[in-house]
Amino acid sequence: MIGMTNRVHTFARLENKERLTSFFTDIFGCELVALPGSMLVFVFPNGASLSVEFAKDALDGKQPWRGAWLEVKTEDPSALKKKVLAAGLSQVKHPISNRFYFQAPGGQIWGIAEA
Repeated sequence: MIGMTNRVHTFARLENKERLTSFFTDIFGCELVALPGSMLVFVFPNGASLSVEFAKDALDGKQPWRGAWLEVKTEDPSALKKKVLAAGLSQVKHPISNRFYFQAPGGQIWGIAEA
């Protein structure tokens, strides 16, 4: 049997570092772990982690469809959706899914699923 772990690694452009940090800490409630160099790690309340490496050639916000689509689970999807929209993040429509997707600073696409 094969399964995914609870760790993810992505890339983002350096100019998005401040907004991306605020996104993970303020909207998702993650703990920030700064590493030496050009990488940050965000630890979710459930213990999962996502690391972001900042690079000049990372995905830009103009072509989010080409990157990974990620999802988070929450017991209150409506409240999280309100936080996302209040932060000014753009909703992304998927052609065959009714799930709420949005674009984070740096271009990554996130969906909100009910726990």
